Amino acid sequence: MNNHTPNPYRNPHRWVVFSVICLVYFLVYFHRVSTSVIVSDLLEAFHTNATALGFMSSMYFYIYAFEQPLVGYLSDRIGPRRVIGYWSMAAAAGCFLFGMAPNIGWASVGRALIGLGVGGVYVPAVKAISLWFRKKEFAAMIGLLMAMGNFGAVIATTPLAWTAATWGWRKTFFLIGGITLGLAFVTLLLTRDYAHPSEPVQVNPASASGSNPGSRIKAAQVLASGRFWIIAMIFFGIYGTLITLQGLWATPFLMTALGIEHILASKLNMLIPVGVIIGAPFFGWLPDRFSYHKGNTLIAILTVYTLTWVGIIFFFRALGIVGLSLMLLVMGIVAGGFISVLWGIVRETTPVEIMGLTSGILNPAPFFGVAVLQVLTGSILDRAGQVGDFYPLAGFKNAFVACLLVIVICLLLSFYFCRSKGPEAS
Repeated sequence: MNNHTPNPYRNPHRWVVFSVICLVYFLVYFHRVSTSVIVSDLLEAFHTNATALGFMSSMYFYIYAFEQPLVGYLSDRIGPRRVIGYWSMAAAAGCFLFGMAPNIGWASVGRALIGLGVGGVYVPAVKAISLWFRKKEFAAMIGLLMAMGNFGAVIATTPLAWTAATWGWRKTFFLIGGITLGLAFVTLLLTRDYAHPSEPVQVNPASASGSNPGSRIKAAQVLASGRFWIIAMIFFGIYGTLITLQGLWATPFLMTALGIEHILASKLNMLIPVGVIIGAPFFGWLPDRFSYHKGNTLIAILTVYTLTWVGIIFFFRALGIVGLSLMLLVMGIVAGGFISVLWGIVRETTPVEIMGLTSGILNPAPFFGVAVLQVLTGSILDRAGQVGDFYPLAGFKNAFVACLLVIVICLLLSFYFCRSKGPEAS
């Protein structure tokens, strides 16, 4: 480190940066799962079906995924602050458009614009945390960030259902758009990228931009790594299945399986993000505190995650409302742990000057997973046929079995990943 460069790890402004990023990331997760509790409202408003609704919801994830390499490059090039601020303005515009949408087509455009906007938050957040916090603090800080994001997912369940029922879902999205726009200005005006505005920490401007030959070589090495692509495939499947359940089908499934009303079902769905709030910081802290092997921790987490899906699909009647609640909570805990441990592995093997680019290369994987699986499960449900306002249990079971097969493949890949030699498994 340059002797004239302030030490970012002792600068109190890092907590301002982290706090503002957490507030913005709260809305990222809110949008990610917000369609689940207003499914019936959207079906009624747009006179559409599950496949079209799945496509509309998936637009967030397709756009989000495709832009991640660009967002990663720009995070290294122009700094996290500008990316988060400008992209949040786009997300606000998407909220307004979604709230005004006259049909499912325009709603899809609004959803896509929301996805474009919030897609410029996580990767620059990873870059900012890698600049302001020590490597050994990274997994724990990512865990705290994930906890805040999933608090947004909690608000997108019962509180959103109540707000939509009280004010209407359109006015609710206008309000969310206004809050998003305000946070965009807060990010641009109150935060900075480095410990001193004119002087980046740890890396020189050339390497921070990713433009020097060494950075390009390192990025090429990331892309050439088979183990990197195994991580991407695991991320695709685990995150894709989690958000497909939590963000789209959990609430209607619980209403059908348990014969409960909408608000109670949304409260049960809320247990998944509550679990993530517990699990993400805990598993971010645990491996480093007790020197646990991150690869083995990943296997244990995915084993438990698989078992929660088995319980939900095949034993929901025996489990009842209490048992299903426990399954959803445990699912959230291990899912949060999965994200923290996975990003901890990535951070340990990635130089800080290309952390934005590397994150941008990896981060499309989970969102392609969500986009693909939401459309796939919606198509399976439509094949089963709609019964009144709901889909039959057989349709949900078939859709969830497809998710379970993806999860089992990911579990097998995690065994291969851990047993193979390489630094990522450390």
